[in-house]
Amino acid sequence: MISVKNLSKDFGEHKVLKNINYDIARGEKVVIIGPSGSGKSTFLRCLNLLETPTEGQIFFDGTEITAPKTDINKIRQQMGMVFQHFNLFPHLSILDNITLAPVQLKMMDKKTAEEEAMKLLALVNLQEKANSFPGQLSGGQKQRIAIVRSLALKPKMMLFDEPTSALDPEMVGEVLEVMKNLAKEGMTMAVVTHEMGFAKEVGTRVVFMDEGIILEEGTPDEIFNNPRQDRTRDFLSKVLM
Repeated sequence: MISVKNLSKDFGEHKVLKNINYDIARGEKVVIIGPSGSGKSTFLRCLNLLETPTEGQIFFDGTEITAPKTDINKIRQQMGMVFQHFNLFPHLSILDNITLAPVQLKMMDKKTAEEEAMKLLALVNLQEKANSFPGQLSGGQKQRIAIVRSLALKPKMMLFDEPTSALDPEMVGEVLEVMKNLAKEGMTMAVVTHEMGFAKEVGTRVVFMDEGIILEEGTPDEIFNNPRQDRTRDFLSKVLM
């Protein structure tokens, strides 16, 4: 689904990503962990060119998205993205937030888009909030709506950038439950998170990043129970206390 070749990203003199090579196969759930400042979110945002790589190539479903003539907006329709903060339009109802992109992109008419939106809202148990506004929802509800809004474009893959880090602890579970259900349905996912329980339960592979490189990767069992690198062991000893 995604192939990353020799990816580097500089911010001025600071090298955030250093010559990363990585592949994500269709149906995989890759969970990216590591300390703050290790390049996790920058790596994720490069995958759909929200950050432009300084060097390297990225291929999505056989298309080189880093090529100059690639229509990146068309590619992004196939790669749903969920951020730490919900980025919902406060002046639009929940239903309008979800249907805006499919209608504007002419993927479906408004009536069809609304019918699809109601089905998606039912999946996250929020159909009764269709006519509410974002300001009337809890953080966990807003994040579930943000996931639904991405799903409305029928993406081939979902990218999650620390989707629970801005939530109160009691709201984290409801968002993770939606993500777990997506994983069970076979969605290809790349997830940057500090939720180690989620990484263990859902990840098909776990990537540990530090100082702009992939220091180690493997199955959840390999990373959490038998990490090869001292730096990985040190990190896990602090977050799994």
